[in-house]
Amino acid sequence: MNADPFETDPALARAVGYPYDITNHSFTFVDGAAALFDPALRSGRRPVIGYGSNQSPIRLRQKYGTEHAPIPVQRAWLDDHDVVFSAHFSSYGSLPAALRYVPGTRVAVAVNWLSEVELAVMHPTEIDSYHFARLTGISLALDGGETIEAAWAYLSFRGHVGEDAQPFALAEVAAEGRQLTAITQREALALMRDRLAPGEPLDAFVRAHIDDPAIRAARVRALEVTAVPVFHAAHEVEAV
Repeated sequence: MNADPFETDPALARAVGYPYDITNHSFTFVDGAAALFDPALRSGRRPVIGYGSNQSPIRLRQKYGTEHAPIPVQRAWLDDHDVVFSAHFSSYGSLPAALRYVPGTRVAVAVNWLSEVELAVMHPTEIDSYHFARLTGISLALDGGETIEAAWAYLSFRGHVGEDAQPFALAEVAAEGRQLTAITQREALALMRDRLAPGEPLDAFVRAHIDDPAIRAARVRALEVTAVPVFHAAHEVEAV
């Protein structure tokens, strides 16, 4: 039996592994790893909603390394939203997440409490495809019982991957009252392969836009042409 290249090739495993190890508990990100959550560390920091891989200690370590101030990461439920696929491919091969306003759906997210120094690290990893914005009039129920009505998030401006004018939700992200069809990262990549390069082996398709920025850019342009328009709650974009 032939080995699955998505298990044996680290680059392909990273592509289909998105959004990685989403924890179901709050934690403090310390020395590149998850430790006990300390709510006192939130003071003086901004609540930034992590809804894709920014919920994951693995991805936070890729961005912040192991030498950084402790970062509180608090589990939460965000009302009237779901997490869908942004209409672009990341440099590591995945279809990244996007936040979408979906009245009646409640989605599990993480709140990364970030200092201005930590935001300066985060911004360059997001701003090619997202706007940094302050959401207002939301209901964000934090682990521990508190609910807040405003928070920041990186909002997609490229459109969302979908079919028949409806985006697909990320199956890897938990939700209550989900109205959108949920598919996995691997299923989403296979669907994009069927649209953009029918008949090509999935591993070759994903490897091509990992290895060749020109192929990736061409495919992103193709995704944008058929993308479902973004739909966001009330927000104000902040210059970064």
